[in-house]
Amino acid sequence: MVTLDVGELQIEAFSIGGVETCYQIPALDVCLDIGRCPPGAERRAVLLLTHAHIDHAAGLPYYVSMRGLSNLTPPRVYCPAADREGLQSVLDAWSRLQTDSARCRLVGVKPGDEIRLPRDHVARPFRSIHRISTVGYTIFSQRRKLKQALHGLDGPEIARRARAGETVNEIHERAELCFPGDTRIEVVDREPTVRTARVLLLECTFVGPDVTVDKARRSGHVHLDQIAERADLFDNEHIVLTHFSRRHSPEHIKAEADRRLPASLRSRVHLLLHESVIEKERSNSAAR
Repeated sequence: MVTLDVGELQIEAFSIGGVETCYQIPALDVCLDIGRCPPGAERRAVLLLTHAHIDHAAGLPYYVSMRGLSNLTPPRVYCPAADREGLQSVLDAWSRLQTDSARCRLVGVKPGDEIRLPRDHVARPFRSIHRISTVGYTIFSQRRKLKQALHGLDGPEIARRARAGETVNEIHERAELCFPGDTRIEVVDREPTVRTARVLLLECTFVGPDVTVDKARRSGHVHLDQIAERADLFDNEHIVLTHFSRRHSPEHIKAEADRRLPASLRSRVHLLLHESVIEKERSNSAAR
């Protein structure tokens, strides 16, 4: 697990392509995907699932069960609407075996829905582009501010208008974090918040010439070269590249990022690397 201090939200992150992906945001009591339910993930009361691939969703029944075992409230779990029935059947099967794995509220979502989160934040799903049904999530902060037209009025006058039923405040939103999940690069072109959220968690499964851009696209993933080609599109303050394939060593990933990304983008890019874990996974894969 790597702790990222980016933007205003601390993120506890683990993501290796094909192995496990889970991001915990303690301040908002939320997980983005659940992987194999890494330690601490069961403490988060809200789970936003992007898709049902096993490296992103296998820990769902364990997560639900562990919250029950810890006497925590049943979690709210959100997933693509097309996957709800299948995921519910998984929970039902485990519930028959263990009796407590269905203690959750499982909700299928589609673009345009809104999910309330703590501390005046909301999450909104959008369509992502992968091999199976997938949604990304953008988390917005919401702040109430006095309407511009009322600036300059004294407090008693504003209070009088509010008592009379006038709306004196307006909601100001800011896209704080965007997570497209597993995706193709076209999501950058189609979804505005991918480019504008303060923090972007963007998968970058492949780097270098060993895997072609075309192969990355066919597998439903992003290649570093595609990010480099779109460098001028990203207005994000922080871009965390994640979900790297086990075939790439940390040194190779770092070298390719330095080589391919222009300085204006590279200075905002964080590489989510788990050196010891990646090396162990690569050794295990080679042994097999």
